[in-house]
Amino acid sequence: MEYLKAEEKHIKECQVLKNEVIKRLREQNLDIWNEEYPSDKHIEEDILSGAARIVTENDEIIAFAALYKTVEEFGEEIFKHENLFSFSRLMVKTGFEGKHVATFLIKSMLEEAKNRGAAGCGIMVHPINPKAIKMYENLGFKFEQRKLYPYGDFMTYSLIFEKNHAELR
Repeated sequence: MEYLKAEEKHIKECQVLKNEVIKRLREQNLDIWNEEYPSDKHIEEDILSGAARIVTENDEIIAFAALYKTVEEFGEEIFKHENLFSFSRLMVKTGFEGKHVATFLIKSMLEEAKNRGAAGCGIMVHPINPKAIKMYENLGFKFEQRKLYPYGDFMTYSLIFEKNHAELR
């Protein structure tokens, strides 16, 4: 597996992946995503802004996520800590679930965030997604709060790196 920054040439393949994941979530009765969120436009913006990260295997995109400075994606008051990165729209291609692809992607993003000077990383997760919650907790993320936002009911988790880092670059 290879961790890469997504490029403009990956837009369509990432949008197809997103639609495939939405279909799979529906089949599993996980009402997390739909045609409105994440939209094809979200994926395109993630890639064009330089925030999108992918995992490839044999030149095939098997996972996607967007890695942002938390204040850029969510604003100031979502997480209890400052100087965090966050990731969202994490998705794994059908057939690659349970093969630690998401864990590889998350660990790669955590390492990148640390190298870019972040104090840690925060995430928001739907409470109806127990597999994701378990994975994040196994990776060391700590629960902060559950809150109803204008865009839905979410739980926030954060993982703070062991040593202090410089301001985000």
